[in-house]
Amino acid sequence: MNLHGLILCGGRSSRMKQDKSSVLFQGKPLLSYATNLFDTLGLDFHLSINSSQTQLKEHYSCIEDAFEAKGPLGGILSAMKTLGKNLLVIPVDMPHLNQSLLNHLIDAQDTHKMVRCFQLNERLEPFPSIWRASSAEKLELFIRDGELSLQNCITQLPHQLIDCDDSTSFRNMNSPRDLE
Repeated sequence: MNLHGLILCGGRSSRMKQDKSSVLFQGKPLLSYATNLFDTLGLDFHLSINSSQTQLKEHYSCIEDAFEAKGPLGGILSAMKTLGKNLLVIPVDMPHLNQSLLNHLIDAQDTHKMVRCFQLNERLEPFPSIWRASSAEKLELFIRDGELSLQNCITQLPHQLIDCDDSTSFRNMNSPRDLE
């Protein structure tokens, strides 16, 4: 499966109270963890950004969310409509993701599923995830109907869940306290 990377950066960061892409974690901006990961995997990638993050366009290939305030689903669909490619999606706020975990996700190919992600203790983890470009039409329907929960959307699509027991990798940085 031919994949293109997508780093979700366009969230409101209401709990963090600043743009997460520039927040420092262990002395490095959160965005650098994600970009380094895609560089290590040898994947081309884009950033999914909101309209107030245009400064990121100076250094990265970016796709501005076409679906304002629709959460991660809006960012994923904007990228699908712009690129027309299968996407390996990671959020900017998960610095513990690693190459081994993403390779496991990539290697668990099931060509008949629209989305592939992990489950931890029988709980669906929406990121990291692989989204087939062919799911764009369904994502548009979810957005039109106001269904923005990624977990609900994933379970309504043909999907593949991969068991994982590495809870550290799925930890995201939502507030300043998480950075400690």
